[in-house]
Amino acid sequence: MTQEELADRASLSARYIGAIERADVSASVTVLGQIADALGIEPGELLKSSDGSR
Repeated sequence: MTQEELADRASLSARYIGAIERADVSASVTVLGQIADALGIEPGELLKSSDGSR
C-alpha cells in the first residue's frame, strides 16, 4: 500500500502520513486509530517494534 492509499483510507493527507513515517511528527491516539482502522489492525500493533521486542 502506498502512502497515498493509506492516507485516503485513513482520511489523512499523504504529506502527514510521510511525516509520521519519517518521525518528523508524533501521531495522536486518534490518528493512530484512524491508521489502524485503515490497515485493518488493532492500534497496539502500530506500537510494536518490527523485531517483536518492546
